[in-house]
Amino acid sequence: MMKTIVLKFSGPLQSWGIGSHFETRDTARYPTKSAVMGLIGGALGYRRDETEKLQGLNELSFGVRIEQRGTLLKDFHIAKSANQSYVTNRYYLQDAVFLAMISHKDSSWLDTVAKALVHPVFPLYMGRRSVPVDGEFFQGMVENDLLSAIKTHHWQASEWYQKRLLQKNKLDRVMLDAYVDAYLLEDSSPSMFQRDRVESFDLTNRKHGFRPVKSLQVEIQIAEISKDTEHDAFQGIGGV
Repeated sequence: MMKTIVLKFSGPLQSWGIGSHFETRDTARYPTKSAVMGLIGGALGYRRDETEKLQGLNELSFGVRIEQRGTLLKDFHIAKSANQSYVTNRYYLQDAVFLAMISHKDSSWLDTVAKALVHPVFPLYMGRRSVPVDGEFFQGMVENDLLSAIKTHHWQASEWYQKRLLQKNKLDRVMLDAYVDAYLLEDSSPSMFQRDRVESFDLTNRKHGFRPVKSLQVEIQIAEISKDTEHDAFQGIGGV
């Protein structure tokens, strides 16, 4: 039986750079494979210059499902060089939620990865050190192949978001976009190529290769949602 690790990325901010250059630090609209493999490498205690070990993580199968898209936030920092001050633009996703799925035919290796993610050697963060993962990050390991897991795992969007989306459109189901390693989908749909295959994280020779990816849509039936999701700050401190 195949196993699949399920990770949840949520929080006020996250950022998944895919084409950052100099003063502009962008973000992809969902977690990239290279970023998640870097996170796993950190959990396992790999150093940036351990290129062969990091490249081995490309063998893990990867998929990501968009639970809650969030919105784009642009921030800027004033930096200073030896001769002048300058502005850097940094982009984040705010209020976004994603599920990332990791799998491999060698279940013992996957067990090692899962253990490291629960007890990481280095701190884990969502693209930037300023945005660490939260307490819901490790969702566990399911006994299912990656594609089946990504099609059946329950919707992880925030309750307020689910209520707003479903009641506004009078829906009892939702369609979620997902992106997986192309070899996982045995259909004739064309692949797109993303430059997020780990080649090197060495600070003096950082490189990424291209990876074929396919997209799919997942239909999720919705369980009943609580009618009362209004925020009550006084209830949290025992008030009336």
